[in-house]
Amino acid sequence: MMLIGCSGGQDKVVINYCKALEAGKLDEAASYLSKDARQELERAGGSKLLAAAGEGFKQYKGIKEITISKKTVSGESAVVELVYNFNDGSKIGDSFPLVKENGTWKITK
Repeated sequence: MMLIGCSGGQDKVVINYCKALEAGKLDEAASYLSKDARQELERAGGSKLLAAAGEGFKQYKGIKEITISKKTVSGESAVVELVYNFNDGSKIGDSFPLVKENGTWKITK
């Protein structure tokens, strides 16, 4: 998988989360989530929900490249917008809100 526009800590968190989901590494993927997001995930179905998200990448034959299209950072919060370029030639945009938790960027709800 090729990564474009990966320059800040927020970008790396989001990209590593996506890579972990795609690889089926659910515990690793969950480690990129904030405490609140992990609690919400557990209420909504836990690792089954993460597994389903990872399986979603397979319908596009996997991720070929992730391009960061926009990043907005405001103090302890950020939003990373990206485009998945899939191996089947399709593209899909996505957006991830982040929060700084104990000095580390985490994906939030």
